[in-house]
Amino acid sequence: MPDLLRFSVLTPDRTVLDVANVRKVRLRLADGGWLSIYPRHAPLLAETLAGPVSYTTAEGDATLSLSESILQIFENAVTLFSGGELTASAAQIGAADEADAAHFDRLARVLMQSLQALPTEALGDFAPEGERA
Repeated sequence: MPDLLRFSVLTPDRTVLDVANVRKVRLRLADGGWLSIYPRHAPLLAETLAGPVSYTTAEGDATLSLSESILQIFENAVTLFSGGELTASAAQIGAADEADAAHFDRLARVLMQSLQALPTEALGDFAPEGERA
């Protein structure tokens, strides 16, 4: 079985979530950029924005909305130290952001497929190191 993540969300008064066998976690960092976390991710300590946090298990995708948090990634454990879950209206705002992120992911996949279809010499400096013309 490949490496999988353990994903936990902790608040000062309770454990909101503690899930094993997570394939991916996706959230928004304080700089506004999206981060997807997969098994064997490098250690990281960062701030996150309030909004949706999604994760994927063998059963499928799930999303929860959290307030600003501190993210810690260490040895396949992803932990969010959060002030708590957001209200429904704040979660709806986050859902729009998640739709934008899904659109960006689709565009990125199409771009990568297009780039992979190009001959290596057409990529010039963007070709992998061993394949540059």
